[in-house]
Amino acid sequence: MCADTIAITTFYRFLPLAPEPIAALKTRLEQVAEGANLRGLCLLSAEGINATVSASRSADLVCFKAVVQEALELHDLQFKDSSGKKHPFREFKVKVKNEIVTLGKPGFCPTLPHNDHITPKQWQADIRDPDTVVLDTRNAYEIKIGKFRRAVDLGLKEFNEFPQRVKSLNANKDQRILMYCTGGIRCEKAILEMRAQGFKNVAQLEGGILNYLKEFPEHDYQGECFVFDYRVAVDQNLQATSSYRLCPHCGQPGKTAITCCKCARQEVICEACFDQNQTHPTCSKNCAHHRAVNSGSRKPHLPELSKRHRR
Repeated sequence: MCADTIAITTFYRFLPLAPEPIAALKTRLEQVAEGANLRGLCLLSAEGINATVSASRSADLVCFKAVVQEALELHDLQFKDSSGKKHPFREFKVKVKNEIVTLGKPGFCPTLPHNDHITPKQWQADIRDPDTVVLDTRNAYEIKIGKFRRAVDLGLKEFNEFPQRVKSLNANKDQRILMYCTGGIRCEKAILEMRAQGFKNVAQLEGGILNYLKEFPEHDYQGECFVFDYRVAVDQNLQATSSYRLCPHCGQPGKTAITCCKCARQEVICEACFDQNQTHPTCSKNCAHHRAVNSGSRKPHLPELSKRHRR
């Protein structure tokens, strides 16, 4: 690995954790991260662990993985590795949550490590079947920048809307349904929800888009893949995007370059915010506010932030 390359890994596992082991694991991970100058975010709950971690030296990340595997007694844990020029997080944090992926149903999670997974190779073959439904379980703003061909977009703003939206899915309960998300974790709960609603033939892409692109870049996945860190998205080669940035107005990914009408700063905003303010685009909420005040408007016309992007 080049000296200016950051090693990045993401992983998750559903497994029952009691409060005392969670507290001990939190302390252990923080100690290892501090000693190796790691950065990232680890979510712990009674459901298990979900994490993205980066290191300046790949050897330090290897040591971190070993600590996680030993602490959880999981030697088959799947790590999805990539690299970048910058750390995806500014610091290292471990947070204890009710859920490691928020569906609004704590404890509603798989009891087996491989919950009807299919490999990228099998996925590549199966999605060619016209009778198969390909379902994207991600949020609508993620799907805008990349998706599999003919995948169904449920129009989710938040993952906890999935149970209600899937009820409107016009599919036979016996029809083959293949689902995917960024790294696989949302599909683990999505499959359980669909089974609870009577769908009998569902499976998920093992390791999600990140695992697929590792084997099949420039194939049936079109565009880039949104990630929940400072990289914003990764391209077909799992490198940090050179096109997208988080919109300073709404926090969603965008790639429309503008010159601020207030301060003349060059900035990138999302297409929705540009469409609503294209005659007088601004580079920030501050400039939007001052332009609105100076023009006599009550407030700038900007889209409502989803819960995920509210600070």
